[in-house]
Amino acid sequence: MRIGKIISVDNGPKRNVEVRIARDVLFSEISEPAGPIKVMDVTAIDVVEERVGGTSLLHLYLQTSNGPRIRFYTGETQLDIALLLDELEASLVDKPRTWSKAEPSSGANAAPPRRSL
Repeated sequence: MRIGKIISVDNGPKRNVEVRIARDVLFSEISEPAGPIKVMDVTAIDVVEERVGGTSLLHLYLQTSNGPRIRFYTGETQLDIALLLDELEASLVDKPRTWSKAEPSSGANAAPPRRSL
């Protein structure tokens, strides 16, 4: 899995991976599954925090009406994901968003708490 990083914020966020956000199509070179995503197919946005060793990763998923949930982007900082959410909001007007925090679970299969954004 590749992780995107912000490399500059001059004149808007620039990343070390290509991310294109248009009114009709979205693209991230690190999305899984790969390929362009039609904006009209996106029904919701989910951010899921995951702890891997001592590192926290943030995965931004797009839920689609015609198929699987797509892992659009993975980053290490909340700032990177927040900036990406701001960029997506222009194309994905009024789509529900959730952010699941990575917290120690009380059981092996406990789900992380979710909150709407």
